[in-house]
Amino acid sequence: VAEAQDALSHRISTDEVFLDTFDRIVMEVVLPWLKERLVECGYVGSDTVETTFYYQRPPTLRLQPGPSRAVVKPHCDSIYGHQDGELNFWLPLMNNDLTGTYLWAESMPNKGDYHPLKVQYGEIAAFHGSYCRHYVPANETSRTRASLDFRVGIQGLFDPDWSMIGTRADHNRRKVTL
Repeated sequence: VAEAQDALSHRISTDEVFLDTFDRIVMEVVLPWLKERLVECGYVGSDTVETTFYYQRPPTLRLQPGPSRAVVKPHCDSIYGHQDGELNFWLPLMNNDLTGTYLWAESMPNKGDYHPLKVQYGEIAAFHGSYCRHYVPANETSRTRASLDFRVGIQGLFDPDWSMIGTRADHNRRKVTL
């Protein structure tokens, strides 16, 4: 499974058609939505104020074949060197009802109130994975769960040059100003 995922991950990282489509999703859907939230909460004064974002490119491909007892245990991404100023996005590539293996996340840091992010193919969930613990349960079906995830850093909350001692930067970033 790991070899197949590595091969597919390499393939999407070099596939310009895929990356162009991913860029359009980020530029036309994700970043405008995020900027609107930043305006609503008062972090950005108005939608006319330029805001710089740093998004992970390429996204991470996640495959979870079934049946399997393998799980992704509850964790915060900060233990892997991700910064507080990043927001996680999860994009299913299939109907998750077929496997029932949704991503589960806390609503607030250390609250322990895990709930499934019940998004489907064509939808994107956002959550604060650096602070809030999240996990994926075992896939007990005969189908494979497939999804993409990526992070977006926000100017003033994210330092594109910082890295945690003892970790390696394993995600490339694209800088965009809207």
